[in-house]
Amino acid sequence: MSRTLYPMTQRFIAWFSRPILLGGLLLSIPAFYLLLAGETDVYRKIGHGTYIFSALIISIDVYLQWAKNRHRRRRRHGKLIMDAIIIIGCVLSGWPTSGEWGVIEWLLRLSLCTVILLRMATLLLQKLKPSHLMQVIGLALLMLSTAGAGFYWLEPNVNSYANGVWLAFTTVATVGYGDIVPSTPASKIFAVFIVLLGYAMFSIVTANIAALFVGEEEKLFEREFHADIRVLTREVQALREELRQRDKIMLHLQEQLDRHEGRE
Repeated sequence: MSRTLYPMTQRFIAWFSRPILLGGLLLSIPAFYLLLAGETDVYRKIGHGTYIFSALIISIDVYLQWAKNRHRRRRRHGKLIMDAIIIIGCVLSGWPTSGEWGVIEWLLRLSLCTVILLRMATLLLQKLKPSHLMQVIGLALLMLSTAGAGFYWLEPNVNSYANGVWLAFTTVATVGYGDIVPSTPASKIFAVFIVLLGYAMFSIVTANIAALFVGEEEKLFEREFHADIRVLTREVQALREELRQRDKIMLHLQEQLDRHEGRE
């Protein structure tokens, strides 16, 4: 019954066909900010440990996928290479460090965040369809509420969760009212990734809405097209019936003519 009643929901759940990988990728986000915004050794140790745990989870998922698909002849290694880069990056990020980050360390950590963001996009956004509009909107609201909590934690100028959500919305929408702005390195980096996610999410929602309008027009055209086909089918059937009746009449006349000539 569920397959009949909820086909769109099942297709939407298919996005999360690799929940282990998704969980590992999501864990790397707080790990990054625990190291960036942590002012104590406890925060840094938790951040390093979270990175190691994230690498372990992703490694488990990669092994399970490899064991599942190792007998296939055609295998694509692009995503596997990306997963391996993320695992290595998380392990290196989990290595204990002290002091402020240098330029090279900043570049490496930001590069790792970019790869993780791309991997999450390939994992979630590639299966989006116009029929998933409500689910996409729900995912966008979840992202907005999570971003609000992130700004509330990272930005000292945000004194409430509501203001954090407001800053997240203005950041995602690239409105930039200027009433609340990111002021710390952690919140600025967070804003950069939120803007990138906002571009992707808003474009997907807009494309889904446009596709729905186009789909309604296509459905109307399809209904009219099928109605025309039914009318033409009835007309063809009527013509065939008329031809059959005409053939019967012609056959009857031919028989009468043959009989008349036979009598003569």
